Amino acid sequence: MRHVLLLLVVIALAAGCASAVTQGQVALRQGRYVEAEGYFNEALAKDPDRTDAIVGLGISQYKQGRIEEAIEALGKAVLIRPNEPSVRLYLALAYLKKGDISQAEQQLTALRSLRIDSRIGDQVQQALDLLKQGPLSDSVRTFLVGSLETQAELSRDIQDARLQAQMAQASYFSYYPFYPFAPYPYFYYGAPYGPYPYAPCVLVRRGGFPYCI
Repeated sequence: MRHVLLLLVVIALAAGCASAVTQGQVALRQGRYVEAEGYFNEALAKDPDRTDAIVGLGISQYKQGRIEEAIEALGKAVLIRPNEPSVRLYLALAYLKKGDISQAEQQLTALRSLRIDSRIGDQVQQALDLLKQGPLSDSVRTFLVGSLETQAELSRDIQDARLQAQMAQASYFSYYPFYPFAPYPYFYYGAPYGPYPYAPCVLVRRGGFPYCI
């Protein structure tokens, strides 16, 4: 993930300087939610209609437990980006935490209809099945929120890891363009070591355990 965050900053610096939105996204991924909110507010002060800043602001507020503010920000974002999975997901999570089951179900149903990672899709469907069974206890709602957040973060880490592997392969071929197959993305002191003619496997670590994706 650090390589992906670095890539975001490098791209922004190459364009001139890191924008407030880019710095906010980096801070958000690193768990610095108060700092991220400040960057997104800075971006919105210059451009109140900048959607990615609105989304980042809403997620930052959600992560800080300021649910009503998160719902307001993400509610604006979903009108502009109704097919953005992260907006639907965090808006659903915010409604779940608030206890507004009807609105949460509406957002999860919309999320389920989008093209999303199958892991998140399965988790969302399980949540919808539970919601349709009737009133939920606070403990069940807390469990649903935690499960959906964990799966979303895992999927994000997988995407980051795949991007990192693609970057490594591109770098590898810039040095070894004569190999006809993609190198196995095994990393040795930060550099790809190979090549091996096997299907790529990207390792990500969650909960102290490695996952081969």
